[in-house]
Amino acid sequence: MKTLSFLVVDDNSVALREIVDILKYLGHKELYGSSTASEAWAMLRVKEFGCIISAWEMPEMTGLALLKIVRNDERFANLPFYLADSTFTKVKVVEAGRSGITGLIVKPYDIETLKVKIKDMPQATGVHVPSEAEISLEEGMKLIEGEDHEGALKVFEKLLSEGESAEVYYNIGYVKTAQGQYQEGIEAFRKATQLDRLFAKAFEAMGRAHKALGQPEKAEECLNKAAEIYLSSDKEGEAEEVLNEILEVNPDTVNVYNTLGVLYRKKGDYPTALKHYQKALKIHPKEPNIYYNIGRIHVDMKNLDEAKSYFDKALTLDPGFKEAREILNAIDIGAM
Repeated sequence: MKTLSFLVVDDNSVALREIVDILKYLGHKELYGSSTASEAWAMLRVKEFGCIISAWEMPEMTGLALLKIVRNDERFANLPFYLADSTFTKVKVVEAGRSGITGLIVKPYDIETLKVKIKDMPQATGVHVPSEAEISLEEGMKLIEGEDHEGALKVFEKLLSEGESAEVYYNIGYVKTAQGQYQEGIEAFRKATQLDRLFAKAFEAMGRAHKALGQPEKAEECLNKAAEIYLSSDKEGEAEEVLNEILEVNPDTVNVYNTLGVLYRKKGDYPTALKHYQKALKIHPKEPNIYYNIGRIHVDMKNLDEAKSYFDKALTLDPGFKEAREILNAIDIGAM
């Protein structure tokens, strides 16, 4: 794989060093810095770069002016080019888009933003111009990171006036709960899940808000929904974390122990899976599905005699348990 080289342009030496350090942290080694746009243009003409990240506001020549020069040269028509600034007005967004920008980055630079930008960097098939809404959302996230909750709310509420968005509602809920306004946060999270029924993080956050309000049943319901979505998306780590949180809310939740057993069996951690199934069995000793699941674990572990005893118990409790009967028959004829 060809190493991606970066040309970073910023007249602010502290900011320049900061973005270079972040790119190093992300594993990039070919990094070149310039304090002026004119110097950057000179460097670009003698060396090949894979990406340019330039500050917008600079003396003598702005980053936008550099972008226009670069795009006027057919050799660099598809070279990824990002402009960075502390704020982006509608005029700036439109002007950058018309000039062929790849993307906009809100300063100060941070690891997650750059990681996402680089991951989503277009190849030689054109460029993506971020919408005003995307820029506003990013600005709102920056305000949250700086704990300027009121400022973030103003940004998000303005975005909602232009159209509903699950992500915007989620962020409003996040701010509201951070301010201790849990009921308002729940309403925002609910709207997010109504727009996106697979928004696991919103269900998860809603569950925690119910928990903070002393509403364990509602908390468990929301957290269970989040865990189901995570599991269906093969996000086992997130699912495990949420399931364990449900147990803090209600230690006698048999379905959670059963689900954790399924999760650990899927991971191949049979002893831990058995431990969770046994806990489920103590709470619900007459549930045939739990005996069946324990039997399956013993089949996986090649403990066939032990497995038979659990399948027998499942069939005693539910004589019509077809799956348990089929596996028991397979063991008896030596097919397992």
